[in-house]
Amino acid sequence: MRLFRTLHSLALRRVRGRAPTAETDELGEAEALGILARTALALLRGLWLRPRLRASGPRLFVARGVRITSPGRITVGRNVKIEELAEVQGLARRGITLGDDVTIGRFASIRPSSYYGIDLGEGLQVGSGSAIGAYCWIGASGFVEIGRDVLLGPRVSILPENHVFADVERTIKEQGVEREGVVIEDDCWIGANVSILAGVRIGTGSIVAAGAVVTKSVPPGCIVGGVPARILKRREPELARSA
Repeated sequence: MRLFRTLHSLALRRVRGRAPTAETDELGEAEALGILARTALALLRGLWLRPRLRASGPRLFVARGVRITSPGRITVGRNVKIEELAEVQGLARRGITLGDDVTIGRFASIRPSSYYGIDLGEGLQVGSGSAIGAYCWIGASGFVEIGRDVLLGPRVSILPENHVFADVERTIKEQGVEREGVVIEDDCWIGANVSILAGVRIGTGSIVAAGAVVTKSVPPGCIVGGVPARILKRREPELARSA
């Protein structure tokens, strides 16, 4: 709506004979029209995709180069945005569910299973208002649950499986994997380049500093960082102590 108000304001200025300038307007006319064109094309792509999905709310925006596979296993809410060259693979036992106002950033990958349908993964659920940053990798072979209003920075990796390596007489590849789900509760901020490993739960309101490797669960209301991640500070001491 803000974009349309901007375009309306620009049109009024033209009618009144006053040209918009970079110094007086947040968006120039060419910039606003370019954004409007890209948004309209993304909405048209979304309209084409919606009938193929398991279920979809209104206003799905799909940017250029997005790769969607097994759309019949994908459910999206309203105002979902999938940015350029992102990949969403729906091939999972529990499918993919994206709540209202979810954004998937450029080049992000959601990959529960192999391309060839071997060893189906469990899937992913993302709560309303959450954002998956550019270049994120969400394996989703074990079930990944992301709560509401969660922010994933660029290049976050969520890896809900580990390779088995106990038998030194066999190759690691031959021994397969063990899967454990990952949960990120509501209102968390996961910084850039964070890795979250199998079996981890990150509590409500927690922050993970950029570059951390999270190998153990994080209580609510904590700030963690490092390799492996450890508690640096408690945002809400009473909430964190009660976890």
